[in-house]
Amino acid sequence: MAAGAPRLGGPSRRSGGGGKEVPPDWASLQVEMTHLIAERVLATGDFLDYVRFRAVCSHWRAAAASPRGRGLVDPRLHPRRWMLFPEGFREYPGHPAHGGHARFFDLSAAGAIVRAPIPELENHCVLDSPDGLLLLQRDGDTAVRLLHPFTGDLAELPSIRSLAKQLSPLDNLPGNGSDLVCVLVRKVCAAVNVTATGVVSVMLALERFGRVAFASAGDDEWTISSWKVRGLYRTLGYQGKLYTVKQERELTHISLITLPLPPHEGQVSLPELPPPKTVATCSSEHIFLPSLVELDSEIMLVGYNNSSCSCILVLKLADLVVGRIVPVASIGDHVIFAGARSLCVSSSWLPSIGSNSVIFFHAGYGHLMQYHLVTGAWSTASDGYLMPSTQTRPCGLIHHIFTCCDRQFWNKGFLFYNASRVPEWQGLQTWRIGA
Repeated sequence: MAAGAPRLGGPSRRSGGGGKEVPPDWASLQVEMTHLIAERVLATGDFLDYVRFRAVCSHWRAAAASPRGRGLVDPRLHPRRWMLFPEGFREYPGHPAHGGHARFFDLSAAGAIVRAPIPELENHCVLDSPDGLLLLQRDGDTAVRLLHPFTGDLAELPSIRSLAKQLSPLDNLPGNGSDLVCVLVRKVCAAVNVTATGVVSVMLALERFGRVAFASAGDDEWTISSWKVRGLYRTLGYQGKLYTVKQERELTHISLITLPLPPHEGQVSLPELPPPKTVATCSSEHIFLPSLVELDSEIMLVGYNNSSCSCILVLKLADLVVGRIVPVASIGDHVIFAGARSLCVSSSWLPSIGSNSVIFFHAGYGHLMQYHLVTGAWSTASDGYLMPSTQTRPCGLIHHIFTCCDRQFWNKGFLFYNASRVPEWQGLQTWRIGA
């Protein structure tokens, strides 16, 4: 060891008499070294890895800053690997049976489920989960709040009702304000952005209306885009931005939506949201009905090879940006759940499925199908149908995870929602916590 280099826990000692070596005293690790390791854990690991590091002993806890109060303003503390676990059995988040708690599962490791107290769920519904955070709408006044589920940090955002007032004259929408609020919360994809100065902003892709709204914590109202686009129903929130994929005739477009630049000093009017910027295109003959998914910090497109829907392929967005179309041969130890909102999980969650697989809902059969990327073989992913019916609970873990791909199942806990039995607006009005 070089002269002056810090020793991890000091030198080993030999006990008197027996000559047995005493293990290093890790609790006495120098403060500077402990702080350096803590920063490394936070930079390369997960939020809960950092929490477990602080829980080792009081010395390590004192050397590593508490995440409370910083859970939202420090992006490194966002629990990106964690997803709210859909309970099923019509037990929506905040159901009295859960005692004010909710469960979360680790997308990257099997068996990792934690139970956290979330008292806000008693009178809020969940709109989305960007970066593992919970975007909530409060019952009654429709206030929107961004919650860190493990630290309890909250950011207050404008109400959904303020969006209703702005959208009505823009889009000549039917129904009253209450109806519109229910429509909005059913189809929203969010992205969270944090500036270097700690300003937390949220973008909402209003899928039903083809518009995007944004606001920062503490704002009085949302700012809505003056432009309108089709195809927001396949949107991915990633690193504070929104990515959309849209298929038009022979071409598939992947576009990027970013927040506007901060207003200049003395600027009175609010900044305008920039229109979507096309970052890549490819022929619809190469991929059909694609959706976006994040895999190992990369954006992928997953879809059928053509309109015959005989095969599934995965493409890297980075390849498409430079004009390369090379199907991904392997996704490693992962399973992609492809749907309205696609999701990638560790294959160790699903030993019966195995790695290198894509799970799709097959409309023709009414249940989930599995496609193996290496062999090209199709098989039934699980027993049980996933169609509107009187069935009220998931049939297995695969169904539980697949409900994360569609928030209309997740928010209220109804896995099987039969919209055909009620008029559209009536069905939307019943969608809220406690209904």
